[in-house]
Amino acid sequence: MGRIEAASTLQSAFAPAERCDRGTVWQQRQVFVANPVALAMLDSMLGPAIVLNAQRQIVVANRQFIEVLGVEDAGVLLARRPGEVLDCVHATEWPGGCGTSEHCAACGAVAGILSAWRTHSEATTECRVCTRGGAGGGALDFRAKTSFLSVDGADFVVFALQDISGEKRRHVLERVFFHDVLNVCGGVRGLAELLLSGGLDAGTEQEFKHDVYRLSGAVIDEITGHRQMLAAEQGELRMDLGDVSVRDVLDEVIATYRHHHVAEGRGLECGPCDPLRLRTDATLLRRVLGNLVKNALEATAPGGTVLVAACGVPEGVCISVQNPGVMPERVRLQLFQRSFSTKGGDGRGVGTYSVKLFGERYLGGRVAFTSDPTSGTCFTVTLPIAGPSQALAA
Repeated sequence: MGRIEAASTLQSAFAPAERCDRGTVWQQRQVFVANPVALAMLDSMLGPAIVLNAQRQIVVANRQFIEVLGVEDAGVLLARRPGEVLDCVHATEWPGGCGTSEHCAACGAVAGILSAWRTHSEATTECRVCTRGGAGGGALDFRAKTSFLSVDGADFVVFALQDISGEKRRHVLERVFFHDVLNVCGGVRGLAELLLSGGLDAGTEQEFKHDVYRLSGAVIDEITGHRQMLAAEQGELRMDLGDVSVRDVLDEVIATYRHHHVAEGRGLECGPCDPLRLRTDATLLRRVLGNLVKNALEATAPGGTVLVAACGVPEGVCISVQNPGVMPERVRLQLFQRSFSTKGGDGRGVGTYSVKLFGERYLGGRVAFTSDPTSGTCFTVTLPIAGPSQALAA
């Protein structure tokens, strides 16, 4: 019944790349929709759901899935794969499409679908999708339930999605306010108590006052950064563009983090820096570079050094943050996903995600990285001299 594209023409780094031709998928669809029980089951599901064939192609979608995508003709979904209709940034990296790039190995959706086919049972996984769309800042989190189903001799997998993006965002907010902010506030409270107790020599008292000022600024910066990220995800962030000295921004970021607790026992230096200026939002740029520097310091072993540099390139200005550490593959493949943490667990993985969000969607640049044993890990932010386009700056 129809044909399957040859494996030799479609390479894959993870899941099989072969596909059925559209005519074959149409015949599979006819088998499914002709069964009133199967069709009623799909239509009665509370959330978005699709039916997939053995090649992970969409055979039929329920009304909720069609409404979520906002498509007028459900026929455009036929024979495509989930990541392709969700506009995943990795779905077009390899010719085989969704499921075939190296990043797909870290995708819970693909893993769940493959598991359901392999075991002929159910699988529940969480999946993070980085999209090209602006909704949610390009970050979607789903809980996916895949179930094997046989209909009149034809085998399918039902792929049901529950959007948990709001749940993940709330978890991040709770962790920020109940962990990071409260920890800093606890430090402020402790210093204030020491100051109120008296008996301190003039030098120590002055030092403690500076510490209170610095820590209170850290609280404000933490809250402001999170508010900016939420506004950016909702498309409501307004930028303040101006003429900015790249060297001045680098010096400010280095001065801020050189005495930060994450820099203890580690070096932070400014390398070669061309005398460049560009039109950008200095506050957002400092936040982007600050997140990269903080992450680099955390990834650097005691005695190591983080190097920040800048140079002119044909596209504009390239700012780099380099550390001697090497990222494990599982980290490298999920690095820019919103709820993934490089430090283990979940809920606080917003540093590199915000770098991508601010650096590309608002500052109009390009964020990239390399990581290997020879040169360590190097993040680059390449920005246009003339600033972001009018569409981004509006």
